[in-house]
Amino acid sequence: MVLSLILCCLSFILFMFQLYTMRRGGLFYATGLCQLCTSVAVFTGALIYAIHAEEILEKHPRGGSFGYCFALAWVAFPLALVSGIIYIHLRKRE
Repeated sequence: MVLSLILCCLSFILFMFQLYTMRRGGLFYATGLCQLCTSVAVFTGALIYAIHAEEILEKHPRGGSFGYCFALAWVAFPLALVSGIIYIHLRKRE
């Protein structure tokens, strides 16, 4: 999940760089690719936690739940995926 945060920040920096240096009509491929990698990192982190949840939660008392961060990760995955796809199709305008 830390990797996904780093990639998301990197994609924002790439977007700002491409926004000011790219010529008109260019596509934001680098930003979109970075966002797609972010979505893969979020998916991997949430999936690893879901698979190993019993091992992680065995130290805590019974009746525990995944919590809101787990749900937030599963919401962030499709949002990052859609964002990456939109960035790939986005063209720079005047």
